[in-house]
Amino acid sequence: MKAIFPALAATLALLGCAKMDAHMQGWMASSVPAYAVVNGVLLEGRATIFNDRSGGTLKLTASQPALTCVGDLRYTATAAGRLSLHCDGGVQLRMAFTATEAMRGFGSGATEQGPAAFTWGMGSADASAYLPLPAGQRFAEPVVQPVLLQTALPAPMAATSAPAAQ
Repeated sequence: MKAIFPALAATLALLGCAKMDAHMQGWMASSVPAYAVVNGVLLEGRATIFNDRSGGTLKLTASQPALTCVGDLRYTATAAGRLSLHCDGGVQLRMAFTATEAMRGFGSGATEQGPAAFTWGMGSADASAYLPLPAGQRFAEPVVQPVLLQTALPAPMAATSAPAAQ
């Protein structure tokens, strides 16, 4: 009976550490723009890159045709790794990637229908250099945030002193 308690305590401690590690990894991550071309469809979305350089996740969507892809980035070297991407309709592929910076990179591969490529951490102008954009498709126009104009408030009136009574 005495041997069961330490074994149980050790098991609970390890489970707690694993859960805490997953929580900390999610907390220490950065969200960056991501783009991909899969089966002739341009997808746009976000990548969550773990700051410890272990990898990250991608979620990409396209509206015409409707398509969603999710993937896991895993580093296999200091600046390289593999992306496992799973899309609607059963499309699954693995692509090699190169990280050009801690939160930026690109990769490529192929499906049965042709070449595939992806980027993360780049704006659409930079990403287009790495992606074979399908004919007739282009990046969504950036959303322009309205500029709030500050209304000039009148300057505070200078304090005037009343003339001293005589």
